[in-house]
Amino acid sequence: MNTSQKRKKQIDSLQTRKGLLWFFLIMVLAAELICNAWIRSESSQAMIMIAKTESQIRDMADYRQALSVELARLKSDARISRIARTRLGLTPDIFNQTIYLPKGTN
Repeated sequence: MNTSQKRKKQIDSLQTRKGLLWFFLIMVLAAELICNAWIRSESSQAMIMIAKTESQIRDMADYRQALSVELARLKSDARISRIARTRLGLTPDIFNQTIYLPKGTN
């Protein structure tokens, strides 16, 4: 082999290496772009799920508050007294009465 052929072979080898290097670099950049798109997609989905969950938490807190108000209304003394008077026929003066039970009843 003469020097010109060696030189040409070295240049071809160098160009092949450069081509492979560029190909590798392009593939790495393409992979990074794909990963970046996937990460953005996943983070967007996560943010949507977080927003939905926060909305559900607010709705549940509002519902719990409404239930607390309803419970307080149902447990109020005025309501219980009204039901005792109207449905059960109880009157406040019943507490002043003494009721005697016959002997032998337990």
